[in-house]
Amino acid sequence: MTKLIAVIHYLDDKTAFANADIVVSGGFDGVCLIHMEGKDDLIEEAAVSIKRKYPDTIVITNRLSMHPVDMIRRDAALGLDGSWCDNPGVSSKGVTQLAKDIEEVIFDIRKEKPGFLFFGSVAFKTQAYDPDPATAAVKAKNLGWIATTSGVATGVAPDREKLERMKTAIAPFELAVASGITPGNAGTLGKHVDWVLVSTGISETFHTFDPLKVAALRQALPVA
Repeated sequence: MTKLIAVIHYLDDKTAFANADIVVSGGFDGVCLIHMEGKDDLIEEAAVSIKRKYPDTIVITNRLSMHPVDMIRRDAALGLDGSWCDNPGVSSKGVTQLAKDIEEVIFDIRKEKPGFLFFGSVAFKTQAYDPDPATAAVKAKNLGWIATTSGVATGVAPDREKLERMKTAIAPFELAVASGITPGNAGTLGKHVDWVLVSTGISETFHTFDPLKVAALRQALPVA
């Protein structure tokens, strides 16, 4: 089954808890908390509380202001399950020093937390256009990351061919997509990915989820 992580655009703790309740009840595998204005410290208490309430649910963060290495260390220290970074320094052209630093800290964390997840974005909407997303995915996979891609903008799905090329290049390792997946296209696009990180496709408002869309997306995704 394709794993589902709901991306909670943090407003306040109460709303974050309500969103977590909706997606856990809807069969999602996890949540990711993000503050779109980069007030990263505000999401920590909610993330820890959600993990405490739902210990079997994956809880990760994406911190827009914090250095990626610091984010990873902090998430691990809080007992969370992983981190997601929009710009971790990998493209088809090569691997930057930032990516090497991320690889090193994840290696160290996995000595004690072998299941710690890292969603490293490649050929991603916040990055310069990458003409060879499959090669970028291979480079991310080789660093021990879950290669995570997107369409050209928030709410825009990537082409099926792009996902197919990326998954073929890294199989049997996992691929994630983090934009544009909806109940309407999940049956087609979900065949080529192992993880879906989603917000727009299940949202009622920018900060709240629609239980009917949550249920529809879980039902639409393919079962292995």
